[in-house]
Amino acid sequence: MNVRPLHPIRPINSPFVKIRRGATALAAIVLFAVLGFRYLANYEWIEAMWMVVITISTVGYGEHSNHDTAAQLLSMAVILLGTTAGAYTFTGLIQLTLQGELDRAFGLRRMEREISRLKNHTIICGFGKSGPILAYDLARLNRGFVIVEIDPHNYQQAIDLGYLAINADATDEDALKEANISEAGAIVVALPTDAENVFITLSARNLCPTIRIVALADQESTSRKLRQAGANEVVMGHQMVAEYLSRLVTRPTAAQFFSSLTQPEFQDLMLDELAIPESSKLADRSIAEMRVRDQHQLLVVAVKSKSEALDFNPPGDRTFRAGETVLVMGKQKDVNAFRQAYGLIDTIH
Repeated sequence: MNVRPLHPIRPINSPFVKIRRGATALAAIVLFAVLGFRYLANYEWIEAMWMVVITISTVGYGEHSNHDTAAQLLSMAVILLGTTAGAYTFTGLIQLTLQGELDRAFGLRRMEREISRLKNHTIICGFGKSGPILAYDLARLNRGFVIVEIDPHNYQQAIDLGYLAINADATDEDALKEANISEAGAIVVALPTDAENVFITLSARNLCPTIRIVALADQESTSRKLRQAGANEVVMGHQMVAEYLSRLVTRPTAAQFFSSLTQPEFQDLMLDELAIPESSKLADRSIAEMRVRDQHQLLVVAVKSKSEALDFNPPGDRTFRAGETVLVMGKQKDVNAFRQAYGLIDTIH
């Protein structure tokens, strides 16, 4: 049985190990040298300690040796061993001082390289209230994403969770460029103020005309401005909360069902959307013909046509067409098998 250590094991080259080893060796050398000068060279205790200090420090103070060979050999040994132990300990202290900054610099550089390699990823502007939940879901689905957060505390929280993040103002176009927006597939604009969200939406649409923009709004007037600025979807936070509260009162079972889909015990159950390309084996075949429920254990919830119209709970004779998007509900493994069997495409890769 593997036992997890209660405390992390420090690497052998850790600065703490160097300091401990160096200090131990230096203390042993000093003790040995003091005893040597006391009994070999017949110094008094204070004089012996004085000799050790000026010898290890190589100060010397014009000391000329009139001692016998044993005392001279002792002095040379103290100089060599003492300076070595002192230098070893000193380098450990320097390493301890600089390691944090070096780790931070190399960590930032490594993160920049990882962000620059992202393709079709999601940019999350703001890691305040909704950011952690969104990031968790994207990470669970293995979706690439990067967080742009100006608040140092929220930024550090994202870093501690192992997410790619940039400590910058999302309203600055340079921050969006650093997040590799030209290669991004979507951006979530969820800053505290509507004015910031409108500004970021305008910048994002200008920097990447094809990007999908999902923006948060507090006022209805802002919702209209966000769509005019180029947002594909606008989420009214207070409105969604009110609608959910209404469902809990009027349709509690249905509300609890959809809420349970986000719980850990139901994390394998998902509602996914798959695009039907021209080459798909699903094109021009009906739901009944494909026996989606019987053969793949999936429920066809809806089909979105090319005109963006949603056909909910389609009948068995409903024919799939190339360019449409099918919404299916089922277990993750069944969705993956269905996608691979018929050459379907995730709407966000």
